[in-house]
Amino acid sequence: MKKFLYLFLFVFLINNNAYSGSGDATEYKITIYKIELCESGSTVANCLNPVTLYEGDSGTIDIANTAAGAQAAALGNPGEAILGKTYNVTQVTMDRAITIKGYVATGNDSCSTVASNGSTKAKNGLGDHATGGTPDTPAAGIYYAGEAGSSDLDVDDAWNAVSATGTVDTDDDDNSANYQRLQWRNVLTAPVTITLGKTPIITLAFDADGTIGFAGNIATASHCTAAANATTGLFVMNPKVTITIAN
Repeated sequence: MKKFLYLFLFVFLINNNAYSGSGDATEYKITIYKIELCESGSTVANCLNPVTLYEGDSGTIDIANTAAGAQAAALGNPGEAILGKTYNVTQVTMDRAITIKGYVATGNDSCSTVASNGSTKAKNGLGDHATGGTPDTPAAGIYYAGEAGSSDLDVDDAWNAVSATGTVDTDDDDNSANYQRLQWRNVLTAPVTITLGKTPIITLAFDADGTIGFAGNIATASHCTAAANATTGLFVMNPKVTITIAN
């Protein structure tokens, strides 16, 4: 069932408004470091002339929880958007370490998240394996986004790895450097031109369905329960995000 939240960013020009949905992940806590708008002509692979709406440390925001709005309310300064400019893409830099709760299941086999899982920048985390069609109750734990060491994340060039000091890996969809952060781009449902006297509303729809990834054969218990490693285990996939800006 869809859950909704509203994030209000009170500034003189734009009032950001966002809602999230929960699915397979009943808990999905992210940390945001930067939010940018990209000028018209940008794609998921290339952010042109970005303007920074927010830069800092958001603290954890649970996008699968309706109470998240209070935590995110202070984010951003949309007044930095330039009057007369048209924007069609957003770019968000966030931490790869994400608190998540849920499970992956195929047939009668499942792997549930656990609190102590060993996940790192370079390792997928372990989980709790079950057979018989009933997953073990998952516990919230910190897992890392992006399959460990992957050189092809298959997300249409929307991902770039970013180091903790801000260095961006220019190879799209490449996680082989195992950096601490990720840069994620989304195309707006329609471009928006910033106009004096109007207050655009930015709506973000988050869907946490299918956001827990599994490497290996889930029918093999050790691929779930073995100590954290770079070839098997649980990792976090990106949430599905739909972004609309309307005047």
